[in-house]
Amino acid sequence: MNPILPTLTLSFAAPVATALVAASVAHAQTFDFTLLPASTVQQTLTLNTPLAGTLIGNYDATTNPTGTRTLPGLFGGSGNQPIPYTSTIRITQSISSNPAGSFSLALLDNNVCSITGFTSDLLNEVPGTVNLDQLLTYSTFRTVNPSSLFPSVGQITIPVGSGSVTEATAVQSAAAIGTAVQASAGTYSVNVAVPVTITISGSVAGQSADPGPLPAVIAFSGTLTVSGSSASLSTTATDNAPVGPLPALPPLENQAVALPTVIPTGGTANLLFSGTFGESNGTSSLNLSLSAAGTEQNNPADINNDGRVDGADLAIVLSAWLETSGPADLNNDGLVDGFDLSIVLGSWD
Repeated sequence: MNPILPTLTLSFAAPVATALVAASVAHAQTFDFTLLPASTVQQTLTLNTPLAGTLIGNYDATTNPTGTRTLPGLFGGSGNQPIPYTSTIRITQSISSNPAGSFSLALLDNNVCSITGFTSDLLNEVPGTVNLDQLLTYSTFRTVNPSSLFPSVGQITIPVGSGSVTEATAVQSAAAIGTAVQASAGTYSVNVAVPVTITISGSVAGQSADPGPLPAVIAFSGTLTVSGSSASLSTTATDNAPVGPLPALPPLENQAVALPTVIPTGGTANLLFSGTFGESNGTSSLNLSLSAAGTEQNNPADINNDGRVDGADLAIVLSAWLETSGPADLNNDGLVDGFDLSIVLGSWD
């Protein structure tokens, strides 16, 4: 059966990370973390696209005189007549693996922390799955060549095809500032919302299944343990959100579909589907359980790496004010501004 494959552009509804402005924020310790093999990820995406119109046999008196003809009802009629239908195109994608990745976490004054540079290979060489099917409802009709009856029995599910997810990555897309509240010596309760862009690609029914860049916010919540220049982080991270509504796709015109016969079984009716798509809606769920090990990095406020945070580092920040990249963008939020100035002033030697 040939698939009916809409071109999908997905958008995850997610809260915007809150920027915390505090003049007294100071750099204390920054750790570079690597995800450990004990980390796990479960991600599912289901998208439903309504489609309604008519189906008709692929018979044509001139070009395909031996093709399938369709007739409404149980008896009577002649020729090749359109049959009304309603349906939903459903795509389901699933990932379950042990992700790889890295990020940096900075402990700042006033129970503030930040996460920068989060990037993760969500698959880590374990492909995900994609399934595509059509939920179809139609009025009773008959076909000729082959001769078969398609009784109206309510909604039927027609498997269209399956495939695999071959790439799935999550990369931080904006600054992530949250809280790190000390519970005991060397132990902190961490809560940070990290904006990311998720990229997924693969194939289904022999065709590309690439929804494009997907914005999301992963909410980290867990425990940070610091021992000298080493640290460990155990956290859960979630993003659960509705998808859509997405704009309707262009109308479907004479999409060839090989439909298995119903009474009797064993044959194939070659039909042409035409119809109009409605808005797509769905759900997305991303759940991470992360275990990471970290080592302390040099103070990023020491921009010129001379072992001190002083006027030379301040001059670098001021000379790069409002630039969008470079070593003076200490919190990696894409702008040299008051956040970066406060890090330098808070780490002043």
